[in-house]
Amino acid sequence: MISEIEQVILVGVEPLYYLIDSQKRIFWMYLLSSGLIALGLVLIRRGGVFDALKAAVSPKVWLAPSSRVDFYWFFTNHLIRVLLVVPVLGGGLTLSISINRVLYQWFGAGDFWQLPDILLSVVFTVVLFVMEDLSRFLIHFAYHKIPFLWRFHAIHHSAIVLTPITLYRIHWLEMIINSVRSLIVIGGVSALFIYLFDNAIHPVTILGASVIGFLFNMAGANLRHSHVWLGYGWLERWVVSPAQHQVHHSIAREHIDKNFGATLAVWDRLFGVLVLSQDTRVEGFGLAGKKVEQSFLSQQTGL
Repeated sequence: MISEIEQVILVGVEPLYYLIDSQKRIFWMYLLSSGLIALGLVLIRRGGVFDALKAAVSPKVWLAPSSRVDFYWFFTNHLIRVLLVVPVLGGGLTLSISINRVLYQWFGAGDFWQLPDILLSVVFTVVLFVMEDLSRFLIHFAYHKIPFLWRFHAIHHSAIVLTPITLYRIHWLEMIINSVRSLIVIGGVSALFIYLFDNAIHPVTILGASVIGFLFNMAGANLRHSHVWLGYGWLERWVVSPAQHQVHHSIAREHIDKNFGATLAVWDRLFGVLVLSQDTRVEGFGLAGKKVEQSFLSQQTGL
């Protein structure tokens, strides 16, 4: 049996496994695809490949005060998730079973339809993706519009240097809220499908990750938190590009509260907050009109 000290050490180094977990944004294949896309952009724009590679691994980027705070939040939130969030909240399966029991008691046995397994898997995957994406948009919108929530979400926006690790630069309270949101959506959608269909419910996956999330991440999702400008052209009316998310992080006042979408841009269009990357420039990242000390400890109570 391993000792308590060894358990703590294992928990501490576990974030390194994010690199081999296809359900994490910094999975090695997603990082590699983003790197290759960035290299392709350099070649297309006829920039210096050596200079681009040098800038990509520069200590001025990865060891900047802003980037160091990203890493502090990354490791701290992982510990909180392992030691508190997962044990307390449990999994979506438990919630979906509980909801299914309630539906059974209120409305009868269920199992109304049966579809070919592959068709049902596709439908389930799409519905779950849409509901997840919509819920992410709504909670993100709330973070910006509700002052109490904004003081904590502002920590994410206080980053002035963007790297893939900036994704994990969120206050632990926001992480808990996000976990509850995900639990409710996954558990609720799964319970509804289990109740309605007389099939086993399985999402369509690639290497263990949802096929939609896998393809989106392979399309350069890690460039969202970077200084590499990648737009999707006319697709940006439907899908959020890395450049559009960089607009969301822009210090320009005209970019404040724009482009809340996680994957789909349709929610931004419906709410009238969509900004396309074409003919748009981002001069810098951070909080508009506010200089924030890049200190992990000072951010514990929000900004």
